[in-house]
Amino acid sequence: AVAPPEVRDLSGVSGLPLILAFVLMLLACGIIAHTLLTSVRRRRRDLAILKTVGFVTSQVRATVAWQATALACAGLIVGVPLGLLAGRWAWILFASQVAIVPAPVISPLTLLAIPAVLLLANAIAAIPARSAARTQPAVILRSE
Repeated sequence: AVAPPEVRDLSGVSGLPLILAFVLMLLACGIIAHTLLTSVRRRRRDLAILKTVGFVTSQVRATVAWQATALACAGLIVGVPLGLLAGRWAWILFASQVAIVPAPVISPLTLLAIPAVLLLANAIAAIPARSAARTQPAVILRSE
């Protein structure tokens, strides 16, 4: 069986999905970093009050890490199903146009995205968490 010319021409763009995934990953990392930095900056007073009540440095860092985990989980809950549905729909649409059998396959490697995203989000949260843990409650509460 000889592949149609449309399918043979697609071999030149085989790296495009990986490049697109990498760009989207960088965008998501930037969004998480920006959200955490903004949240820590806006919640400095709340974090100072928690430190005054008795939070230690590790608890403040854990608070920021939990926020990063919650953001990542929300993104995974929405993004993974929508991505799978959009990918399936796009493949069926493409396959019907080039006269090949549309047999979409979901890779089990997709499940690796879950721990990878959680680890990456918590790694990104380390910098805002350090900033939050370094806040001096007396300075923050005096200025407010």
